[in-house]
Amino acid sequence: MKKREFILVASILTTLIIIVGSIQAGNIQTKKPTESLLQTNTVSYQFSQPSVKDNNDFVTLQINEVTNYRNIPGEPILPVVMKTLELPFGTLVNNVRCTITGTHEIQLIKKIAPATKPVPIPTQNQIVQPIENAEIYTKNQFFPDNWYSYRLTGGLNKDNILKTFLTIQVNPVRYNPVVDRIQSLDTITIDITYEQPLHPFSPLSDAYDLVIICYNKYAPLLQFLVAHKNSHGVQTKLVTINDIKGGTYFPVEGRDIQEKIKYFIKNAKETWNITYVMLVGNYVQVPVRYSYLETDKGSAYEELRFASDLYYADLYNANGSFCSWDTDNDGIYAEWPYPQPPEDKVDLAPDVYVGRLACMFKSEVKTMVDKIITYENTTAGKDWFNRMVVAGGDTYDKSEEGGTNYTEGETVTGKALEIMPQFTPVKLWTSLGNLTTKNIHNEISEGCGFLFFAGHGSPNMWATHNNSDYRNWTGEFSNSDMVKLSNKDMYPILLVGGCHNSEIDVTPINIIRGFLKEKFHYFSTGPNDFGSFWLYNWVPECWSWVFVKARGGAIASIGSCGYGCDQIGDGDHDGIPDCTQYYDGWLELEFFRLYNQQNITILGQTYYQDVTGYINNFPVDTNRYDAKVLETHILLGDPSLKIGGYQ
Repeated sequence: MKKREFILVASILTTLIIIVGSIQAGNIQTKKPTESLLQTNTVSYQFSQPSVKDNNDFVTLQINEVTNYRNIPGEPILPVVMKTLELPFGTLVNNVRCTITGTHEIQLIKKIAPATKPVPIPTQNQIVQPIENAEIYTKNQFFPDNWYSYRLTGGLNKDNILKTFLTIQVNPVRYNPVVDRIQSLDTITIDITYEQPLHPFSPLSDAYDLVIICYNKYAPLLQFLVAHKNSHGVQTKLVTINDIKGGTYFPVEGRDIQEKIKYFIKNAKETWNITYVMLVGNYVQVPVRYSYLETDKGSAYEELRFASDLYYADLYNANGSFCSWDTDNDGIYAEWPYPQPPEDKVDLAPDVYVGRLACMFKSEVKTMVDKIITYENTTAGKDWFNRMVVAGGDTYDKSEEGGTNYTEGETVTGKALEIMPQFTPVKLWTSLGNLTTKNIHNEISEGCGFLFFAGHGSPNMWATHNNSDYRNWTGEFSNSDMVKLSNKDMYPILLVGGCHNSEIDVTPINIIRGFLKEKFHYFSTGPNDFGSFWLYNWVPECWSWVFVKARGGAIASIGSCGYGCDQIGDGDHDGIPDCTQYYDGWLELEFFRLYNQQNITILGQTYYQDVTGYINNFPVDTNRYDAKVLETHILLGDPSLKIGGYQ
């Protein structure tokens, strides 16, 4: 009897073990990457042999199939190919294998020219000198080390879908500067094996498109804007800073108020699937995050920190983890000390589209609500929108390298007009003799869809120079001029090239701070030793915001919180002005291309796809100047704005 009971119990236990084992094995199997999640992508290029061009003290290289160049200051200017693949968000790269054929070596008679440093926009008579990076030019080895490199970022694509971007850089030529020899290749094939995520990004709902985060006292004034947005199908949620601090919608996360706001935006993305974030309040009311990316430490243009609203847009790293901008956890964000490598990993690619109404007072909130509603409801079909006004002159002196002497402001604004051929061009150029304060006022007051200034700036003014006349200014347009504008209900999108035009953290208190730091030198007017008073960071509000908040003025602006960054001359000797190919110039022109050629007509999407395009075309992880271009630029306006209004 006991024997039978034992056999029965043993049989039952064996059966249970088999069943449980099968269940466990099934669970384990589902957690392992399945074959369908492993993917391979192949990128191949074929190149002709490089041609060598003698340019005075240096040589440059050209390859028929390549139109881009490495442009990192001090490094050799070499042809480069950039290719970006869009992969499911959170994709991991398992393996990269490179196959090359047909390598060749060529002896050069001179060294390859190094890229020059970009010029800060306050500089007028800068003669650019190419300076070799000793760590590269004194090493008896080929540069770059590899024929290719790659990096991963995570952000929204042009369809507003989160993706992991795999950007591959191919180096078809490598250079040994000690023996002045180059290596080139005929073909390169790169095989990338990657693993897609088991659980793709999937928000809990599609409840809202736009979240407005505002200073507490502004909430009642924004109700009409919320209703207006909802009426046009832009589902909108209004949230105050107190709501975020109090955990009204999500548990509070973060070390300081800026990080609490960013975590709130992340939670709103994952819960409501938001695309747009509008911050309403000045730099104190909705606090800015400061970036500590340094470019010119110890020089006259030292700028050890600057405000960056891109911080709030960059939620994720490529693998889907939170992007803190402070990977070493020292409380110093986006830290990149000059001239050392970066200390914080910053993804930069936007995961939501952020704009700010930098309102200081309730009256400004009321004005902006009225302007946005009027613009979106009445602009469509109006003739004034089809005008495009540009202003520019000779921003810099000629570049010694290459002997070119472009009128940079006219060149870049002229290129913008070429990209927008259906708009009636209005050129206010020094070469035409019509760039005056009065003419700027008159043309804006006539109404225009787009307004583009390219020159020099401060928080108080924009201006430029006549050709080769760097002792005198022309075309001055200051904060006080904006109150005279009479373009009510005819508001342009404003792009401005210049230093600090969008420096939203200005305050009159800076006069006291500046005097205590510099004493009477603070007011110095020496040509090469000016005091910080003349940076105008003590005005109540910056130029770009004064332009937007005016009852006339613009509906939104895009400009820099810090020093602008331009490339002058034609250092790569491809016959194209560098001011249109690199740094601020590329960013400005790409905005117009995305609007007119890609038909992206929502303001925040247009601007932030511009940012993503910049990341995918330039080495923002190794060239501090490229990273600074993106971190300093800010959208002052409604990121969900329909450019040209609703039909």
